[in-house]
Amino acid sequence: MRRRVFLSGAILTGAGVPLLAGCKLPWQSKRQAGSASASGGRASGTAVPAASGAPQGWQELDAHVMGHHLGIQVSPLVRRDERTTVLALRLTRAKDDPAVKDIAQVVYSSGNEYTDTFEATRPLSRPSSNRLSPFDWGATGVRLLDLSTNRVWVATTGVENKVKDNYNKLALKPDESTSCFVLFGPVDAKQVTVFVPQAGFVTVDVVDKDAPTASGVDLAGMDKAFDSVATIGYSRDKAKPHEALEAPVTIERFARALDNSTSTLADNQKVTITLASDVTFASDSADLTPQADAQLQTVAGKLSLYPDGGTLTIVGHTDDIQDDAYNQTLSEKRANAVKTRLEQLTSLDKWQTSVSGKGESEPKINDTSDQARAANRRVEITLTPTGGTTPKNTPTPNSSSTAPSPSNGSGNGSGKLPDPKGPVAKGSEGVTLTTKSGDTSGEVTITLDHVTRKGGYLLGTVTCTVKNGSTGAPLHPLLDDPETALTNQRSESGALSTFYASDGLTLLSNGERIFPADYNDADVDHHLPLTELNLSDHLKTGTTTICIVWPDPGGNTITLDHPEGKYSTPNTAYRLTDIPIKNS
Repeated sequence: MRRRVFLSGAILTGAGVPLLAGCKLPWQSKRQAGSASASGGRASGTAVPAASGAPQGWQELDAHVMGHHLGIQVSPLVRRDERTTVLALRLTRAKDDPAVKDIAQVVYSSGNEYTDTFEATRPLSRPSSNRLSPFDWGATGVRLLDLSTNRVWVATTGVENKVKDNYNKLALKPDESTSCFVLFGPVDAKQVTVFVPQAGFVTVDVVDKDAPTASGVDLAGMDKAFDSVATIGYSRDKAKPHEALEAPVTIERFARALDNSTSTLADNQKVTITLASDVTFASDSADLTPQADAQLQTVAGKLSLYPDGGTLTIVGHTDDIQDDAYNQTLSEKRANAVKTRLEQLTSLDKWQTSVSGKGESEPKINDTSDQARAANRRVEITLTPTGGTTPKNTPTPNSSSTAPSPSNGSGNGSGKLPDPKGPVAKGSEGVTLTTKSGDTSGEVTITLDHVTRKGGYLLGTVTCTVKNGSTGAPLHPLLDDPETALTNQRSESGALSTFYASDGLTLLSNGERIFPADYNDADVDHHLPLTELNLSDHLKTGTTTICIVWPDPGGNTITLDHPEGKYSTPNTAYRLTDIPIKNS
């Protein structure tokens, strides 16, 4: 199976979009449709899609979705009832947007190369475990982020206003507009950051349906649209949210040591650091190796982030090669050896510490292969800090200070970085690579001029520019995780929903590879990254933007690395350095 890509554009503000006669927008009654006038602007060498002035509280994005130029307006989030919150989106395709056949190497909808109808639902939708399509419909890939509390809401379902005309595909010809509604469960925050796939991030208020700013969201029109979509089988449950998706879930943070000797997983309550026993201990022994100190220095650095202490558990695990009693004793000895050395490296006075061994009873991977057994030989150290896992010294959105890193140096990956496997350049200058697949190829320039610090995370938009004249440049080999194929960065089996994700864009900092933040999605029953999820086409030309959320390593700059891995397409590794962090 091969992946195909095509995607978004740069984020600008202040775009305005003319209404087409007969195209009802989220804030319009029937008699208002088509009454607004156009305004102008410039972006990426073409006129910004013109828009009427958005109602109060709406935010605007200038986007290139799958290579096509769109203006997207985002409503406030409206509490429809006790279980449902509504977001409205308005999409307008630029009048001078190139034809579909000039952008896409593959056209998925029959006849679109002749009718020039662009279907935006594919890049804007979310993976789904049910129904006929592997992806949802409408703009269900939109996610809501409360970064101060590490929470994400995923869409329960979505629908387009004109569903009877185009079957909920967000179909647009040049200079046409459409609108859609995206439903979520109850949202208790006052504001949220809206992640619009292949468009960007905006902050909107969460308001009651009788608030002045809610007047632009046509709730009656939404109900009518859901009545329509139900008749053609594309809705989970008319206007009702899918119950498994109603509740917010925790944003989690995952990193691996550059030598794969440790991995770190964090959520709101705890941080779990896994030490690979093959690095920590001599074979069949509880004696620490010289390499173990580097692992335990990492743990000591994590502990230092939480000066108030908390609960610390150290648990040893073995493989299944010896008998149960032997493995139980060995696991206990290894756990105690780790505790003893940690006490020498840092004070544990503020931590309530427990040590135990599980022998072979709790394998990480239920298999007898050499690889599985190596993964099962481990020591897991779990920190449950008093007050949660957000470090006390994490910078506030308006602060110019930076959080100290878990080890010496700044968050820009100070210390020795691994040798690059491909071209290296400053983020603002970018790297240019040639990407090929079958009979397609093209030159792609990748840049990241800055990231934005917000609530313990970094928000970034990576720009991919495909050189005009390409036969269909595949973007996914430049963006996905080259270490995984039919799984995700956590090695969760069956995680096929990440197959089209841009989850290979990692940060290097303090001896770790930091992966995009992720969350456990109830519908697909595994973790999905806070990145683009639906990159499924090749591009002949155009500029697109890839949106990503990373955990904040601290510091003033970051280094982005797309590594080489066992599933890498040749010559797709690269590194962007000296990327400044701006405070939101």
